[in-house]
Amino acid sequence: MKATYTRKLRAIRPHKYGTRHLVAGEEYEVPIRQAIALVVSRRARFAPKPSSKRASMAPSSPPKPQAEPQAEPMDDRIDRLRLEAMALGIVVDGRWGSLRLAQEIEQARRR
Repeated sequence: MKATYTRKLRAIRPHKYGTRHLVAGEEYEVPIRQAIALVVSRRARFAPKPSSKRASMAPSSPPKPQAEPQAEPMDDRIDRLRLEAMALGIVVDGRWGSLRLAQEIEQARRR
């Protein structure tokens, strides 16, 4: 009898797997061959394996407060860059990412 190995995946974008319609962020298990195909086609990523530490173990020291503010979420950054670009009179293409927007803003400021 042949053993079937499975891996847990997390969907990156909506797609169908078998009869299920998966949405981004949803986790599911698939045989390893299909898992590799889904990862290569950029429809899913391998889900992180649970750590070997037990959740019931108490941390040895209390967590330290963060002195630095956390990085702003990517969606907020893109929205802020789009608003800044429109204020400078740049016609923004919706396909542009944050790097392209920053580049276009920098070019507009040099002019």
